[in-house]
Amino acid sequence: MLDELKDIAKRAGKLLKMRFLEVSLGSAVDVSEKAKSDFVTSVDVEVEGFVRELVADRLGIPVVGEETGSEGGDLDAYILVDPIDGTRNFMRGNPHFAVNIAYLEKGDVVCGVTYDPMKNEMFFAQKARGAFLNGERVKVSSTELMDRAIVAIGLPYRGKAHVDFLVSLYRRLFLEGSATRHTGSAALDLAYVACGRYDAFVEIYLSPWDVASGVLMVKEAGGKVAPLIRKNPLDGWLIASSPSVFERVKALVRDCGIDL
Repeated sequence: MLDELKDIAKRAGKLLKMRFLEVSLGSAVDVSEKAKSDFVTSVDVEVEGFVRELVADRLGIPVVGEETGSEGGDLDAYILVDPIDGTRNFMRGNPHFAVNIAYLEKGDVVCGVTYDPMKNEMFFAQKARGAFLNGERVKVSSTELMDRAIVAIGLPYRGKAHVDFLVSLYRRLFLEGSATRHTGSAALDLAYVACGRYDAFVEIYLSPWDVASGVLMVKEAGGKVAPLIRKNPLDGWLIASSPSVFERVKALVRDCGIDL
């Protein structure tokens, strides 16, 4: 299954990269708003449809996608797809986005891939088998001090109702950490925690297709993941971190008004 997902992600990424280069050269792309500041492009729909066709032909199991929902059927086992994690980046010619695909059984993530077609970086993980980048095993960072930590934080438009919490948390992370990052791709933020490029990541209002692969990667790379407020990190309110700074990041979140 993991080999199939990697190949499907790579094929989808090739299509996505081609479309990105076309857009960068001036080709038009249709854009609509699913909700306020929640955009979908014709490329999102095209790439998700491409993945659905490959999954149907090669695996024959249901797909739950960000843009086209569920096929129905027996959802004890299914594929989760985010065709472009980082749609706003894609729309504006910023080459920081990924194809995100995960396989779940009874709600448990068995394996997942996050493919960055612009850098040709394939992050993947399998439950109890480890996390990898382009075939090489990866581990979370060994940074022990918070003042040396690089922390990514998402500031989603849907989170404006929680702006006081987000701004307070950003301020505390900025003051205590070495650097903060806000990149526009939660999938890649999680992958970067898994391979040690970042020490931690915090975001709210994500969806399962955004985080399923990355949550597994962080855990399989030796990191920790905790939900915020909700019981399941796949609900999209989460901290992902290396063990060494995990408790401090949790404490900062708690100090900003979220009780873990």
